[in-house]
Amino acid sequence: MDLKIILADTISLLNDCIANISGTPECPVTKLAIDLEGIELSRIGRVSLFQVIAEKSDTIWVVDVTVLGVLAFDHVDPEGRSLRLILESSATQKLFYDVRMDADALYHLYNIDLAKVYDLQLLEVAARRSRGLHVRLVSGLKRSIDTYIHPPAEWLRVKDAGAALCFPDKGGSHAILEKRPLDARVLAYSAQDVALLFQLGNVLEGTMGGVGQNWLASVARASAARVREAYGPYTGHSMHRAIAPVI
Repeated sequence: MDLKIILADTISLLNDCIANISGTPECPVTKLAIDLEGIELSRIGRVSLFQVIAEKSDTIWVVDVTVLGVLAFDHVDPEGRSLRLILESSATQKLFYDVRMDADALYHLYNIDLAKVYDLQLLEVAARRSRGLHVRLVSGLKRSIDTYIHPPAEWLRVKDAGAALCFPDKGGSHAILEKRPLDARVLAYSAQDVALLFQLGNVLEGTMGGVGQNWLASVARASAARVREAYGPYTGHSMHRAIAPVI
């Protein structure tokens, strides 16, 4: 499926986004893939972009939080829906890859308490352990996508081009995330990770072995525990974050 990318930087487009990721009363959306970009993304930083796609949708929405501010989450559409209500709803599963800093930023900057999170980084740990492997460290998103999906060359090109613009160690700057109009290469870079989260989740669940407990239920519990970390003291990006947790 060819995916469209729409930058939602007006209230009208935000209404369209909310409608698309909500579905209809007869056919509600039950699963979303989500990612965030920001400056020092955490309680001490800023959220710049919020990326989301509904399962089986052909549209990736990139909500411009830099432009819309708190309205990105608190604006209520004509049907009484908002991103805040969706994020806090237990009726909709939200796929993230390493939710910790996203949850920290949303909770402390916008008082959003994420519900029903399914963290694919934890699913990847569970997939290895379910096959009897010793797992000491978590894997980053790019490594997991390279390992389990083998993305096309265009995905890698967009990834590398975006990283070169956004990350100081690649010669770029985080500040470009807040420069408007938003660079088309940054828009493509921000959208591409969520484009593959549903596929990654399906592949990981398909690799599950028979060793040990009910792994999927354990991943759901461990994902909720990661969200709750946002309630505690800030621990930053220290090395302990790379240690694979008990699931």
